[in-house]
Amino acid sequence: SAASRCRVSELANDPAATAVLLTRGDTAALNARRVSIVGTRNATEHGRRTARRFGAELGEAGVTVISGLARGVDAAAHRGVLETSGSPVGVVASGLDVVYPPEHVDLWDAVATRGFLCSEAAPGTAPEAFRFPMRNRIIAALSEVVIVVESRLEGGSLITVREALQRGVTVMAVPGSTGTRSAEGTNMLIRDGAHVALGVDDVLTVLGMANRSEEHTSELQSRLHLVCR
Repeated sequence: SAASRCRVSELANDPAATAVLLTRGDTAALNARRVSIVGTRNATEHGRRTARRFGAELGEAGVTVISGLARGVDAAAHRGVLETSGSPVGVVASGLDVVYPPEHVDLWDAVATRGFLCSEAAPGTAPEAFRFPMRNRIIAALSEVVIVVESRLEGGSLITVREALQRGVTVMAVPGSTGTRSAEGTNMLIRDGAHVALGVDDVLTVLGMANRSEEHTSELQSRLHLVCR
């Protein structure tokens, strides 16, 4: 479907709200519970499998899965949710008519058909480097929970984490091997107070969709905010 101009209600009162958000697809996907799955483009095979599993299981639970549609973790998460009846949301850094990376053209089409794509960039806009950190604030603003699957110590995922913390969005991280560079960022987040995401049940608990204790939610989120600010 053609891109259309609209204001997404979840962004209207955001401290860094977009003037206009261009969308392709059906924004009704935002009516469900919303979780973003982010991580490194240089994901390991384990990281891609994990992201795909989280995407599929969240989709099966009726949770909308948000990502930036980048290579690696993002794409794997959306491929997972597309295996279910769940809704994906892609927040991209280029114009909606400029697919990036170019090999994701089919994935973009599938996300727009099942859920929706959005961008603050005008049609024809190239995926310039400075636009990616900017789009991360939109991912955070649309999310109730941000899950980091794999991240290096200085990655775009940590920008999304900072944006999430500024908005009071819960941050979760999947632990990885201490000897793996792609897990250094996620392990640091856990050390500094992020919720551990061993499986989708952990995420559903934070969302209040599972019957497990959430005693330490506020305490952990406060600790993480202090170390990431």
